[in-house]
Amino acid sequence: MSYASRDSGGRLDYRDSLIEENIGKISQIILVTGGKGGVGKSLIAATAALMLSRASNRTGLLDLDLHGPSSCLLLGVEDNPVESGEGLVPPVVEGLKVMSIDLFSKGRPLPLTGQAKEEIVKEMLALTAFGRLDYLLVDMPPGTGDELLTISKYVKRSGGAIVITTPTHLAVNVAGRLIDILRSASLKIIGLVENMSTSDPESPTKELARAKGVAFLGEIPFDPLLSSRSGRLGRDELLSTRFADALKHVLRNAGLSVD
Repeated sequence: MSYASRDSGGRLDYRDSLIEENIGKISQIILVTGGKGGVGKSLIAATAALMLSRASNRTGLLDLDLHGPSSCLLLGVEDNPVESGEGLVPPVVEGLKVMSIDLFSKGRPLPLTGQAKEEIVKEMLALTAFGRLDYLLVDMPPGTGDELLTISKYVKRSGGAIVITTPTHLAVNVAGRLIDILRSASLKIIGLVENMSTSDPESPTKELARAKGVAFLGEIPFDPLLSSRSGRLGRDELLSTRFADALKHVLRNAGLSVD
């Protein structure tokens, strides 16, 4: 299958072949998505990637939340990508390869149009030399914008999405729309996760999973420690939280290889 596309001038996009080659080296690509902001998607993506790496999986984390990248802050990534003959080699933390636009913008805000977002996603997919991986987790921005639509067309064969929501009716409603968009893009939906859960047996998240026919992967309870210190916890502290313990069960339910 070829990803070849043409730019606005009708020319073939050279990046498509590079993206196809890079993606061909990755066994499973998991988009960590959420319809609304503030559902804990970035923290889940970063923590899950760290868990998978510590479980001796070759793992990468790609932060495509272009307006609010937080992977580097959450994981304590301080090094810069290194240029090589194969592309940009991402910095490594405990065996986890991390690539983020924040490694280039250094905390500066990025006012991006839709076309610019598409171009950045293509550049990051084409130029990042993750090498051979068992898992690549992708931290997606909230919603169904250009970043999601761009990456979806490249990862249909080896990718799937985990949808994160909180147990509010507003967040669940938006998550339902996101599931519909993912299906229209022919992207596999691995399952639905309820973050900041109150363990309500009549949770609207479980109701949504049944209505949409997707797997309910589990609940992650609200953790006050993360609310007060998220981004300032060391990696060992992060993996010792109630949040991380619950997330491990979610990842197992998703069929991922964690300790």
